[in-house]
This record gives sequence, structure tokens and C-alpha cells, in this order.
Amino acid sequence: MRVNDAPFPVRAAVDRALAKQTQEATRDVESILDAALRVAQRCAPEAPRVADIVAEAGISNQAFYRYFAGKDELLNAVFERGIQRLHTYLVHQMEKESDPREQITAWIRGILTQVTDQTAAHQSAAVVRQINRGGQPDNGSGPLTALGGMLVDPIRQAGSREPELDAQVILEAVTGTLRRHLSALTAPDQAESAHIVAFCLRGLAV
Repeated sequence: MRVNDAPFPVRAAVDRALAKQTQEATRDVESILDAALRVAQRCAPEAPRVADIVAEAGISNQAFYRYFAGKDELLNAVFERGIQRLHTYLVHQMEKESDPREQITAWIRGILTQVTDQTAAHQSAAVVRQINRGGQPDNGSGPLTALGGMLVDPIRQAGSREPELDAQVILEAVTGTLRRHLSALTAPDQAESAHIVAFCLRGLAV
């Protein structure tokens, strides 16, 4: 008999058991991702070891490999989670503004917090360095392109006839600056940040 065909008390018991397992698995994975981020930052520029990550997370090797095939997969997961959190932050910042040009400005400055905030900069640099070392492309084209898609609507509202193309150009300009500073462990000063914003908005005016 399939679970869906079982009496309600049986289905309810199974659902409770699965929900508990899902919650425990989610906590385990979050703990591993947090541990990987701390270890990568602490041992940079050297590569973090799985043994150190396991010890930091307080789990067993068996538990680690239950969720991840290896270190490269784990670090990619850390990177993708960081992109998701950045997306949430950008949405929050852009929703504060009603003017599309101010929304674009909020997006640019939000991206640059990855290097202007010291903690975020060191964590981002440590993870990106290890992903690049593992042979992954250094442009993060998939996740970063999705972030660039957030610009299309405000760029269109600002009067652009080519909002998708303009969004791509701004994405490349800003993330190029981001990668340059991450590599050097530096941050743009206020003047450079203001120049990037002004440059991108002037391009839209054209």
C-alpha cells in the first residue's frame, strides 16, 4: 500500500517523521556551510581541508558525505548560498526606492558591499579563490547573471530601449570591479563607488 493510500493517521505520522528529518538535515547542512565559510576564511589563501570543516561543524565524516560528494561541491554550495543571500539583500535595498534610477544605484552599491564590508570581503575572497582553484569558471556567470536580471525592469522604467543589454553591461562593469578588488583584498573608496554609479547612469541617459 502506498503512503498516499494509507489511512490519515498513517499519513500524518509519516509526514511528521519526514518533516523532522528535513529539519534536521537542513540544520546539518547549514552548520556545514557555516563551518566551511569560517575555515576557508581562516586558512586563506590555503585550501580548507574536509577534516577541518568536519571538526569545525562538529559532525562525522559520514554525516559530511551524506550531504556532499566532496569539498568542491560544498564550496560551490557556499557560493550559491551567498548569492541567494545577496539577492535577498538587493531586493530589500531596491524596494526602499521608488525612482528606477535610485533602484539601479541601490543595486550597484549593494553589489559593492561584498568588498566594502570587511567581513563580507574576506569571506567572499576566500570562497571565490577556492572555487577558481578547483577549475570552476571565475565569472560566476549563472548566479551573477540572475542578479543582473534584477536590473532589467528599473532600466526599462528609466527609459532604456535595450534594457536587457544595458543590464548586462552594468553587470559586467560592476562585477568586474568586484572581482578586481576581491583579488587584491581591497575595496573601492567612496569616490570610486560614486564614479561607477554615475558612469552607469550616464550610459542609460545615452
